[in-house]
Amino acid sequence: MIASQRWFFAIGQVRSLLAVIALCASCSAQMAGFPADEHLTLSPTEAKTQQQLIAELMSARQSDEKHPSAESDLLLGHALKAIGESDAAAKLFDRALTKNPKLSDALLEKGFTESGHEDWSRAAELFHSAVSAAPGNGLAHLALGEMLLRMGDFDRAVTEFKTALEINPGNCGPHQGLGLVYLQQGKPEESEGEFRAALTICKGSGEVEKGLARALSYEHKWQEAAALLQKITAANPNSSETVFSLATALANLGDKAESEREFARARELSQRELIVLRAKGDRNWGVSLRSEGKLQDAAVAFHRALEDDPIFCDAHDDLGEILWMQKDLAGALSEFQAAIQCDPGSPTAQNNLGAALLYYRHDIESAIEHLRAAVNSKPSFALARLNLGKALAASQDFSAADAELRAALTIDPDLAAAHLNLGLVLAEKKGSMSAEAQKELQTGLRLDPRLQDSIPQQYVTHLQ
Repeated sequence: MIASQRWFFAIGQVRSLLAVIALCASCSAQMAGFPADEHLTLSPTEAKTQQQLIAELMSARQSDEKHPSAESDLLLGHALKAIGESDAAAKLFDRALTKNPKLSDALLEKGFTESGHEDWSRAAELFHSAVSAAPGNGLAHLALGEMLLRMGDFDRAVTEFKTALEINPGNCGPHQGLGLVYLQQGKPEESEGEFRAALTICKGSGEVEKGLARALSYEHKWQEAAALLQKITAANPNSSETVFSLATALANLGDKAESEREFARARELSQRELIVLRAKGDRNWGVSLRSEGKLQDAAVAFHRALEDDPIFCDAHDDLGEILWMQKDLAGALSEFQAAIQCDPGSPTAQNNLGAALLYYRHDIESAIEHLRAAVNSKPSFALARLNLGKALAASQDFSAADAELRAALTIDPDLAAAHLNLGLVLAEKKGSMSAEAQKELQTGLRLDPRLQDSIPQQYVTHLQ
């Protein structure tokens, strides 16, 4: 699971409209081995664009404001979760449960949070509460079954999976769960049947296909197992476990030359995975040190991570932020550029580089280019929209800046700097302090009084 953190860095006023650089860091928890790195597959759902998700978020916010209730909190939480705002969503689920402690879907979401933290026992308690509150909640039964499977309570897991299947026969997850249980119980034939049933519902699911390949291997059905494993490794060639399974199947088919090549590749991948794991461990340690304010020690940990894995994008980002906080702006810019080189599609890296170009180099045009890339990659990235709004304001494109800042506030209404900068943009557009501009400035200061020094003097008098 992935947990995200936000980091805000105040570097003083840049032109009349700029206040507080916003850089974003994400810290990833590394999990290895079944069951931590495998999750049950849900039935296919309608794919939605980020724009559609943001529109749904706006509707959910309006509903929650007009008719606040546990159900509206739940709806808003789901909308926030869908765009990746998991921390904000968790707060809404908590608020929903405060109003209605027996709201099954809110209990379910809390359980998912604990599952993400690998607290299987606590997650199981929450899923059990969700089932008790709504026995017809098939997803809660499925989630509870998964936790029981992880905890080794196979008989109860089977009961929950079968109940989930009765409630929703069109969900492939219960079949997959039963397949995994039967593998653990040494029943490969039953396991094969469940995985095949799952694949009729979730065609092409890589996780289900891996389970079927395991079952086939246990049954010594090497020909079909090898064909399936070749398909899986073609789609994901960097899994040492899957490549090793393929090599084993080929060896049992008597293809010595090809199996030896695959065994060699599995060893290389395994060594690479160990290096990546070590680098992630150093990076996670650095994130912990940074949260404690131990910047120099954190920088050492990030450097160590990059010594192990020079193309570790997140570590470059993290080191860049530390250097920025230590006023080594040139060094920070270099690390942000390195992050982009190893992962051009990273919205976080694009945001950080764009912000650094804006605040350090004052290269507004290049900053806008990178910040737009961040927003295009992840339209729900509120901090990138905030920075883009500031950059557009610095280029005197106040109408576009207005739109980006309002979009940021749609995603995160508590983003103080977005309120403040929107107020400044509105004032600049009209050449005077309007009632709306004044309200936005006051909201920004209420949320973060430290932004007071960022307001140009000609507007300060309107706030007194």
